[in-house]
Amino acid sequence: MIFWNNMLWQHNDSGGEAAIYAIDTLGNTMQRRVILKGAVNIDWEDIAQDDTHIYIGDFGNNLNGARTNLKIYKIAKKDILDTAEFKIFVQPETISFRYEDQPDTPSVVTVNTTDIDCEAMISCYDKLYLFTKQWKRNKTILYELDKTAGVQVAARKDSLDVGGLITGADIDITKGRIVLTGYTLSAGRFIYLLYDYPRKNFFGGNKRKITLNGLCQTESVAFKKEGYIYLGSESFSVMKQRMESLNLDAFFK
Repeated sequence: MIFWNNMLWQHNDSGGEAAIYAIDTLGNTMQRRVILKGAVNIDWEDIAQDDTHIYIGDFGNNLNGARTNLKIYKIAKKDILDTAEFKIFVQPETISFRYEDQPDTPSVVTVNTTDIDCEAMISCYDKLYLFTKQWKRNKTILYELDKTAGVQVAARKDSLDVGGLITGADIDITKGRIVLTGYTLSAGRFIYLLYDYPRKNFFGGNKRKITLNGLCQTESVAFKKEGYIYLGSESFSVMKQRMESLNLDAFFK
C-alpha cells in the first residue's frame, strides 16, 4: 500500500489483475482502478512512490526460488491525475533486475524455503531499496536499484537479523523513518522501525521491533502521515483480510 492524493493505493497478490486500486479510507469505497497496459501480475508484492512516479514490485519468489524475470513497473502519477475516469489504462516502464549475488541459474527448491525472495520495497530519493524475505535464515538483505528503466543488477548493501519474514515496507521521507512489517513462521506478527540512521545506512541507526497482537497474515504497511501507519492483512486459511491503523509517535521517542 501507499497513501497518495488522500487515498490508499493497493494491489492484489500473485495472479491478480495487473492493476492498482485507490480506496477512500473514510467511506471504504474504491475510487479509481488503474490498469497497467502489457503488464502481468506474476507475483506482485509491494508498491512505493516518489513525487512523480509509483513503483510496483513483481519480485515475489517463494514458489521455487528460481525466478529470473524479476521486475518493477514504473508509472507516472501525472498519467493518473490527467483524467477523472474511474477506470484508466497507463503505460508502464519496466525495471528488470537480478540480485548481484544471485546465481545466473538459481536452484529450484520446495515452496517457502528460499532465501531469494522479496516482498518489501521503498523509494528513497534517487534510489529504490528492496528488503528481502529469507525463509530459512529469518534475515532481510538490503539491495539498491536505480530508478531508470532497463536491465539492472541490484547491489547488495547490508543485512539485518529480524527474526522473521519481512512482508512490506514504507518510509516517511520527511523524517527518514522506515517501517517494516512481517511475521514469524509460528504466525507471530511484528513491525520493525528503523530511524536516526546515517544517510541511507538504514541498519546503522536505531532499531525497534514491536510485537503486534492478533492472528493475521500482515503483508503491507503505509505511512498516512508522520507517525501514523496503515497495516493490511490478506485472507489466508481461517484468517480474514483486515485493515488496521497504528500511531507510532511514542515508539520513535
